[in-house]
Parts: sequence; C-alpha cells; structure tokens
Amino acid sequence: MLKKKILVVEDEFSISDTLKFALSKENFEVRGAYNGESALKIFEEFEPHLVLLDIMLPDISGFELCKIMSQKSYIVMLTARDDVIDKILGMEIGADDYITKPFEIREVTARINAIFRRVSKNIFNNEHENISSTVSENDLDDIDGYKNKKDEFTINFDTRTVIKDGKEIMLKRKEFDLLSYLYKNKGIVFNRQQLLNEVWGYDYYGDTRTVDVHIRRLRANLGDDKENSIVETVFGVGYVIR
Repeated sequence: MLKKKILVVEDEFSISDTLKFALSKENFEVRGAYNGESALKIFEEFEPHLVLLDIMLPDISGFELCKIMSQKSYIVMLTARDDVIDKILGMEIGADDYITKPFEIREVTARINAIFRRVSKNIFNNEHENISSTVSENDLDDIDGYKNKKDEFTINFDTRTVIKDGKEIMLKRKEFDLLSYLYKNKGIVFNRQQLLNEVWGYDYYGDTRTVDVHIRRLRANLGDDKENSIVETVFGVGYVIR
C-alpha cells in the first residue's frame, strides 16, 4: 500500500520538526515548509493527500493557502488563536478540521487518521453506489439518479461530479459528501449533529454551525436559494432532500 503523503506548513521550527517526526513514525510520507511561498511550490511537486496548515505564516495567510490547497488536498488548520470566527472562516473556505495550539501530538495523529478512515469509507461506499450520468424524468425516485422537475440535475458518485443544466458544478469534497449523503437518504430529515457524525465522522470536533456553512455554500454553488433548493431546511430540525 502506498504511503499517504502529508505536507506540514508551519513557521515554528520546533513544532514543524516535532510534527514531521511523529507523522513519519505513523508511516506517513512527510514534507515540510516554513512559509507560504515554499509551501505552494512543494504542494505542486509533492501532491500531498493532506496538509497541516498554520494560519499565521510570515508571508501568505494560511486562509489564502487553504483556498488553493483545499481543491486538491484535505486540510487541517493549526492556529494559536481559539477564535470561533476563525474556525468558521476556515471551514467555509475548505478546511476539513481545525486544531488549536498548544496541542498533543496524539490528538493531531488521531484526527489525521480519522480523516483518512472516512476517505476510505467513502471510496468503498462509492464503489458500490454508483449512479448513471444520464437520467430521465421518470427516474426521480430511482437510486440510479436524481433529476429536478425544473432543472436537469445529475449526481455521479463514481466520478464525484454534479451536472446541472448540462454544466458541471464544481463542489469541494465536503460539499459533495454532504450532498451525496442527503441524496442517498432521501426523505429522512437529519439534524446538524447527525450530519456531523455521518459526513464528518464521530471523531470530528467541530461546531454544528459547520453544517450550516457547508449547506449555504452548497446551495450557492448549485445556484439555489434557501426557499428554492434541492436541500430543504426543516425549521428547528435540520436538512433533507425530498
């Protein structure tokens, strides 16, 4: 089995060295960068599966790097600030998890391993629950596809793509995971904690507002508004796809 690759972007040498050593002992392939410029260069060459990303870097904000890197890699943000607004912003721009300094190395490795376990689970499920890329209007209730009565709308689990009105919609990983989970469980209303447990995983430590942020971003990418959306809000409860 190929080793998972992790990029550590941290400007404090002692923290960076500790993280790289601990992750190497966990059998990950690890590279390090001490500023944003070198991080971007290594990111393109190394193509990591996951990035441990410090927010406070000397040249480029970790938030800016997250916007770029989250398109291809899972992101765990590191910060000395325990600010809820920072956490929500991080999740909104694509972070998958958030760790506040000082932290225990065991916590970092546990969260990374939890992300990779969820990835493996999603890959397994997607291999067994593929849906076709073309759907007729009679297929609305068929597990093989979904088509909105007003708009052509198709989800393909195998390629992790969404097509609406003939155009591919670019969704980030967690947005697609959330949409897929709600679709596979059509008609079931889930509260925020249930969605955190099922989509983010039981060992995720984030705030339930993370779900609202991702729903809002998902709707925006699909061109939906709150009152006319594939993902319906059930007031006081949570979310559902009918």
